[in-house]
Amino acid sequence: MRSVFDYIKKYKFLLLIILPAFFLYMLVIFPSGTFFCFKDACGINFWGVHGHDAIWHLAIANVSFNKFPFIAPTFSGENLYGYNYLLDFFIFLLSKIGISAIFSYFKLLPVVWFILFTTLLLNLARKIKDSPMFVGVFLFLSYFTGSFSYLLTLMHDKTLNGSSTLLPQPIMHSMSNLPYAFSLIPFLIILILMKEKNLNLKRVLIMGICIFLIMGLKFYGGVISIFMVMTHVILGKSRLGDDSRIVVLNNDSGRVTIPLGTGMTLKIKYLFIICLLIICSILLFYDPIRSFKTGSVFGWSPFALVHTITEEPGNFYLRDLTDARYYIMAQGRIGPRFIWIEFVNLTLFLFFYLGTRFFAFFYIAIQTLRRKLDRFDVTVVLTIFFSILLTVTLVQKAEWWNTIQFFFYAIFLLTIYLTHLVYDLIKSKKLILIGLASVILLLSIPTSLDLIRLFAVAPGAAYVSVDEIKALNFLKKQTAGIVLTHLYNKEWKNYQKSNLLYAYEDTAYVAALSGKQEYLANILQLRLTGVPYKKRLESLKKMDCSILKEVDYVYEIRKLIDQEKIMIKCKPKNSKKIFENKSINIYLITK
Repeated sequence: MRSVFDYIKKYKFLLLIILPAFFLYMLVIFPSGTFFCFKDACGINFWGVHGHDAIWHLAIANVSFNKFPFIAPTFSGENLYGYNYLLDFFIFLLSKIGISAIFSYFKLLPVVWFILFTTLLLNLARKIKDSPMFVGVFLFLSYFTGSFSYLLTLMHDKTLNGSSTLLPQPIMHSMSNLPYAFSLIPFLIILILMKEKNLNLKRVLIMGICIFLIMGLKFYGGVISIFMVMTHVILGKSRLGDDSRIVVLNNDSGRVTIPLGTGMTLKIKYLFIICLLIICSILLFYDPIRSFKTGSVFGWSPFALVHTITEEPGNFYLRDLTDARYYIMAQGRIGPRFIWIEFVNLTLFLFFYLGTRFFAFFYIAIQTLRRKLDRFDVTVVLTIFFSILLTVTLVQKAEWWNTIQFFFYAIFLLTIYLTHLVYDLIKSKKLILIGLASVILLLSIPTSLDLIRLFAVAPGAAYVSVDEIKALNFLKKQTAGIVLTHLYNKEWKNYQKSNLLYAYEDTAYVAALSGKQEYLANILQLRLTGVPYKKRLESLKKMDCSILKEVDYVYEIRKLIDQEKIMIKCKPKNSKKIFENKSINIYLITK
């Protein structure tokens, strides 16, 4: 860490990149989870996807780890499984020393992440090419490079507005998805270790631990890191030093050295160590036996995600191309024309999603022809193509397009070779090539500019009102129990004029802010984790009065119509209103 500060102190121009990046990334997350008043609307505000995704993580941190086995925060009677909860567990531990989960998630951890991320980016850049210019370009592109989605918004709407959210990209997801952001920390450590010349037990063990951590933070990153590390071990050189032999004490000769193995034998032992850590992470975080009870997590559907780029009117819509593809598929004649159509689809998909990183493929191709790719480069390039392969061939249950998150790691790795390209253009000292490098840098940042517009507005996308904060704080102080909340209704948006969180989306906010497990909420996350929720959902839709026998509290929103209030329909005699204000009623159901 000290050497990083010294390096930045020596090359102060790097601060012109680091400081703006810090403010941009913190802008995406810092305001959320904060109490603001906008006119007469006072409460805890949330911007962007934080109104759903961050709330889910807070629910896990505040509810799931209070029992063992860990429990699902929004489905009573079910354990937490099929989910990467490592960061949430760390937030839970911080809460035990007095740091609230909401402060950790929106304030503390983002700052810690940025420091670690910048430190590791700088170290990796120096490992690749110890040049201040290379380091500066790598930092700039890693922080700010987005997609070419702005070309689509310019084409359709003549504006950059909305481009940062049109096509998912790491710059957006870094602070909108903290587990993904933190998965990049051990991912970078692996890349730094891969730059060492030889394999040894210590480095392999650290890589294995990094895979374990990534699996606990982001499953998609875990799969990519497994492929990358195993490829590195298979292709790498093993140094036969102290780590490759066991020393056994002997009374006669003093000691006996027993070789553990050489070459491939040693690599197999390294792979075995990695596999043990992988198995441990899968069993600990995902409980695969239970998760697969609701079916396979992934399905085979080649190019399903790719086709959206030319099929959806808001993207690069090509009707004739799409019609031709469907016609050929209906005829069952898969030939050169069909292959060409899919090649065009894939090229356009990569072009618009990758942005200027797309040009990194040209650099990789040139270096391959020149045979200038070393073992590190071969491993990284193979990992990039593996990531793309998973993205374009698989779909996921619950949210079929979620496999785009495999692609985020390819995008991240391609930054290395885009940096090489820009650096070589600048170092050529030819005016036209320097101009080309400048154009690439300028074309990289429009989505970052739109990101500022998106998050530098007030109020946020949704907020929890003062009345609800009081109600949830009251509920938090009550004895442990199951809370029944209203089944989310999309129609609430039509007749609720304000952007209250309960009307914004189906979220886990009651669990997140009260610390109490809910009976059923946030169905999207239940689908993703494989919880069998459908029978209970049907009972809630019918407002079956027997549900009240399974809960301890009813959290009722007073603004909703009577037909949506189970307490009015069932009128249970064993209930007692224990809290009331202008917005919320809370009932205790006695057993």
